[in-house]
Amino acid sequence: MKKYAQVIVNIPAAEVDKEYDYLVPPDRENEYKIGHVIQVPFGSRRVIGFIIGFSENTDVSSGKIKQLDKKILKDRVFDKKMLDLFKWMAYNYNSYLSQVIKTALPAGIIQGRVSVKKKKFICLNESEDIVRKKIKEIKNRAPKQARILEIFADNPHKEFTVQELINTADCYRGAVYRLMEKGVLDSCKRIQRRKLNHTKSKKESKVPSLTSDQNKAISSVQKSFNSSEIFLLHGVTGSGKTEVYLQLADRLLKQGQGTIILVPEISLTPIMVRRFYSRFKDKIAVLHSGLSEGERYDEWRRIKRGEAKIVIGARSAVFAPLDNPGLIVIDEEHENSYKQETYPHYHARRVAFVRGKISNFPVLLGSATPSLESFYYTEKNFIHYLSLSKRINERGLPPVDIIDMSAELKKGNTGIFSASLKDSITRTLKKDKQVLLFLNRRGYASFMMCRECGFVIKCRNCDISLTYHSAKNSLCCHYCGHTRRPAQKCPECDSEYIKEFGIGTEKIVQEVKEEFPEAEVDRMDVDTTVYKGAHEDILARMEKGETDILVGTQMIAKGHDYPGIEVVGVISADTMLNIPDFRSAERTFQLMTQVAGRAGRGSTRGQVYIQTYNPDHYSIQAARNHDYEAFYKNEIKLRKELNYPPFCFLVNILVRGTQKEIVKKEIKKLSQKIHKQHHSSIMEIMGPSPATIPKIRGKFRWQIILKFAEKKLRKKILNKLKKEVQIQENKNDVSFVIDVDPQSML
Repeated sequence: MKKYAQVIVNIPAAEVDKEYDYLVPPDRENEYKIGHVIQVPFGSRRVIGFIIGFSENTDVSSGKIKQLDKKILKDRVFDKKMLDLFKWMAYNYNSYLSQVIKTALPAGIIQGRVSVKKKKFICLNESEDIVRKKIKEIKNRAPKQARILEIFADNPHKEFTVQELINTADCYRGAVYRLMEKGVLDSCKRIQRRKLNHTKSKKESKVPSLTSDQNKAISSVQKSFNSSEIFLLHGVTGSGKTEVYLQLADRLLKQGQGTIILVPEISLTPIMVRRFYSRFKDKIAVLHSGLSEGERYDEWRRIKRGEAKIVIGARSAVFAPLDNPGLIVIDEEHENSYKQETYPHYHARRVAFVRGKISNFPVLLGSATPSLESFYYTEKNFIHYLSLSKRINERGLPPVDIIDMSAELKKGNTGIFSASLKDSITRTLKKDKQVLLFLNRRGYASFMMCRECGFVIKCRNCDISLTYHSAKNSLCCHYCGHTRRPAQKCPECDSEYIKEFGIGTEKIVQEVKEEFPEAEVDRMDVDTTVYKGAHEDILARMEKGETDILVGTQMIAKGHDYPGIEVVGVISADTMLNIPDFRSAERTFQLMTQVAGRAGRGSTRGQVYIQTYNPDHYSIQAARNHDYEAFYKNEIKLRKELNYPPFCFLVNILVRGTQKEIVKKEIKKLSQKIHKQHHSSIMEIMGPSPATIPKIRGKFRWQIILKFAEKKLRKKILNKLKKEVQIQENKNDVSFVIDVDPQSML
């Protein structure tokens, strides 16, 4: 009986986003499985495809049915359970199945750009007795060759590189090759893993005594192994959440199951990796975009083959090909970076929930400042609540002073630092302790403006002001990367009164060096971490005590545990508070609390200073008191009044194009159809209106925001809307983005 494979072709287009039947070669029926990447004839060309099923019947006539071609990879890249996850993602996030599969795989694997790295080794090709006889024969006339053979005689089963033999025997390359020509030695190639930095660490970590809260949390999750329960571990900064993760991973490892640990940013990955590597050594693998294609493929392959059972990485690690996963941990679960802002727009937290449900294992969320939605669902008993309310060793949380910068201005202080923060830094440096200064804005100055006419220099591609970077003496767009030289005169009125305004991390560093010339200052932001290993280098200097003052953006606000940090200064809390987004207060509270938690992890409690022009705002007051519940009560009340998540399910439809009028025309057309086909009583429709940033990368942007009361209703309507968008997308020079559960409204 003939067998047919159902194939999804690797072409992200609406008209081909469906299954195609191909005949499985009768003599190779057992070679193909779900998840194999294959090459297939498609029209007049050959394309890459993914096998997603098999059947004994087909609607394609025998004269037209085509046959499967060669496999691109020997191993299959996903199984039936992962395929079910991919199908859910394609449906839920309005994506093409082929694109979802590509997102889940290491870059370059489908195109064949990456492969295993092989290294040449030299080994014995004769018995040990023959080798020893050979040594005696050639010792006088060829002493270098004899020395090489002596090395092998002492290590008959060991393989050496040519360079190792040259160094050990103190010989030339030719001596090795002459022995190979004689047949005494032979060469072979072995697969070599591209080693990552963390594997160089030999330090063992001791398992600490657990607190009663930690024991309770571990016990609760362990009881739910092999069930799809969801837990929220709400632990204050420094309460030992990571040790809970380590203990759970260890217990799963002992019963042959794996663990996936997600962290929000690459900068946090080395820290978590180091903790886990010291405990589990080569049983861990790392997956994140900071690795090269080859390194990422090696780690993915080790996981696929069961050589690594614990996976640590950023959001894409949620797809790690563990054969028998037992738990997914999402550390700092509130973080925005778990949401992919490019197509397909998935959220790793939601994907983890579904993967856990499909494969029947629990998911553990961890945070000192949980997302409002997660905490809300603990109240509704959809998520189990676990608490670590105290720091390890009963260390108190650092006191927080709120500095009203308006009052500082009235006192005549026009500088960046308040008097209290400046004095505290001075005292701290005298004690040989460290300082952390936080500002969530990189560059030197926020914008360049003419004081004569008010003209602000903007990006030519985006409707946003250019940021001045003093290190490069250039104006830069943080959205499209466009750069230009600073203007000497106003382009609008030709005035010479044009200068930089606002502050960024570069300017903070300059001010710090002027105020504290003896201090060693370092900076950690996107600009200083572009080269490979930069995160590790900056943090290593901090850990060794070589850095006195570390200035940075949100990269420094979480996950770091350095006992030398005694003072934390937030230069401006208003940077985040004034962002036009319904989550701005939540993000302000989270960042303030997280960065405050870096202080007082040593023998002293430390001190935190938050500088702001909004000292009475509830998010800042709650951060001062380390009071999550006070913040939650204020914020949840506002969300309910305004009907924002968790009281509705959002969709942001973004229309982009190079012609402003066409974009407006298309979004208005789409809006009219939404109003006509779907009654406004079943959802709230906001817009169409220009996006908060109306133009990015040369494309004008308009949006419609939809609020749904039910998820099922949202899926039903979006499925119809997806088809409508695909039709319109083919007609005009516009693109449509349907972002489900958007994390940013910008």
